[in-house]
Amino acid sequence: MIRIVSREHMTSTQPTLQWSESQPAEEVRTSEQLDQLVDRLAGSTSPDSPISVRLHAYGCEADILLGLAESFVYVTDVAARRYYTTVGDLYFDDVVSFLLLGQHHTEFECRHLIPLATARSVFREFFDTGHRSAAVKWEEGWY
Repeated sequence: MIRIVSREHMTSTQPTLQWSESQPAEEVRTSEQLDQLVDRLAGSTSPDSPISVRLHAYGCEADILLGLAESFVYVTDVAARRYYTTVGDLYFDDVVSFLLLGQHHTEFECRHLIPLATARSVFREFFDTGHRSAAVKWEEGWY
């Protein structure tokens, strides 16, 4: 496991899943509930209009892309102003377009895409543990 935040940065607030800036985020109490919410949101998207949704947990934000066969996970450690992005094919030189939180047109480099099932597993592992998964490669940056 790869640690993302120290205990000092962890909060005691309930994790939430946000899919829109115009609707309230939903509290997530269990990994099963997270899977159900992500399934529901994924079912309402299409390859023509993929979206990213955001999990707020452990003082971090974790985004996942829904609506395509491939996805990314983008984890932001807010307090450290550091981010981590999954890495797929480093030589894939294209971008994927999607709606950030279902509203903001955004483009992301395709080299960060991994199979959707893997991304879902990584996303769930972060929810369960507060750690980045060691099952994928990560790129680190600062903002």
